Amino acid sequence: MRLVPYLAAGLTLTHPSWAQDETRSMIAAVEQAAPAALARQGTPGAGVAIVFGGEPIWSGGFGVTNVETGEPVTVDTVFEIASVTKPVTAWAMLKLAEEGKINLDAPIETYLAGWTLPPSEFEHSQVTARAILAHGAGLSKGGDSGVDPGQEPPSLLEAADGATMEFGPVRVSQPPGEAYHYSSKGFILLELAVEAVTGEPFSDYVTKEILRPLGMNSSAFGWTPELEARAAWGHDWYGNPLPHYEHATKAQGGLVATASDVARFLAASMADAQGAEPGRGVITPDSVRDTFEPFPFTQDTSHIGLGYNLHLDGETLVARKSGDHRGYKAVVFLMPHTGSGLVILANSDRAAPGLFTDIACPWSRALPDDPLQDVCSQLGLLHKAHLALGLMLTMVGVAVVGPVLLGWRRGRRAPPRKYSVWRRTAAILPILMVAAWWAYWYSDIPLRLQGFPPTFYTVRATLWPTAFVWVSLGATVLGMSLVLVAILPTTPRPPKSRTQGPTGPS
Repeated sequence: MRLVPYLAAGLTLTHPSWAQDETRSMIAAVEQAAPAALARQGTPGAGVAIVFGGEPIWSGGFGVTNVETGEPVTVDTVFEIASVTKPVTAWAMLKLAEEGKINLDAPIETYLAGWTLPPSEFEHSQVTARAILAHGAGLSKGGDSGVDPGQEPPSLLEAADGATMEFGPVRVSQPPGEAYHYSSKGFILLELAVEAVTGEPFSDYVTKEILRPLGMNSSAFGWTPELEARAAWGHDWYGNPLPHYEHATKAQGGLVATASDVARFLAASMADAQGAEPGRGVITPDSVRDTFEPFPFTQDTSHIGLGYNLHLDGETLVARKSGDHRGYKAVVFLMPHTGSGLVILANSDRAAPGLFTDIACPWSRALPDDPLQDVCSQLGLLHKAHLALGLMLTMVGVAVVGPVLLGWRRGRRAPPRKYSVWRRTAAILPILMVAAWWAYWYSDIPLRLQGFPPTFYTVRATLWPTAFVWVSLGATVLGMSLVLVAILPTTPRPPKSRTQGPTGPS
């Protein structure tokens, strides 16, 4: 039985009648939460899409594409989705496996047209496509930060040899198969393998075999003129618009897409109300199930599928993938067995995880059993812990400086005519420590000293960076309090007048 489509600000599709109230509740929760989340987290814009019953049912745009132009985000706005590309790459590998062109459990070097991993102390035969997709191949960390527009990016082989400026070449740095070690760089090997066995560029193959058959017509590997005209421009932590950087690699994070297109991909991993099977004929339902099977690490209990992080909330399997590019943040959640999913794409370094939490948690609460409740609870506790630590540091600073300011007002503390070496050190050291703290956490200076490009990160990635600001402010208050203690020492009290007897001065 079908209902009249529920109308919302964005994509409109039909859905089962029994879910009408649930659908309305989900959409209303997101529409209410998203604008407040943008304001709270200082993020210019976001595209959001909802999957329900195995179908994309709604998408909407919030905020602006560029703080300088003020153009609104719409359902047609395109974002860089960064590492949310990885599940798409997994589908490409699974399709080639179905066709017998790649064995996911064979050494990946079999398919690299002569390129080999640098020698290491570890067994390279266990570096397989399946292990790479699950970040269990022990490969080195790092990604592809991109080059400025107009510059020629490295070739794919040059990127494999370390030309992307992030931690050198792709190499085996940990025992393969033993534990989870996130490696975006490892996806370069998958890209090389696809090109070697198909004889065509990775982007052409995946566009033809995965994107277009799924109806992802507003998606591409890199910015085309047509998509760039609809772009949400990335912004750094401080709200400055960033250019569109050119990337050497595609498999690890090269897709640009609308939230609606990403929702179509998520929906294709689920059965829908019309009886369409997972995979939608692009890959088989068995291959789709493989993406949600935890990789068998030998020394690690992490649950990692092919392109997704996995966890069980009660009996509900939740798959998640986040993405992180300069100026862009993205996250997807999907519950393949219940047909539900959420896409959040944002155009600011300030977005994660605060924006995701502020939107995803209200959405989750509108679903049966609130499948993200454990994640939301943990992130909420972390947020409160940051606030509590910031408050504690501030209170300690106030407790230290309060008596100093009171003594200065009463004339018991004052700057001395000459500071000793010890007192100068005591005054300067907290200033240097506070300056170093802010430079480390809130500038790109440390990474630039390591050879990373400017604006790679203007703010260090913490579990909750927008909440961590309160810790930094508290540390600053404490540091400045110690400076005042040093520069306003207690003044010597004048000697008491000598007296003779009880009747008066001598």
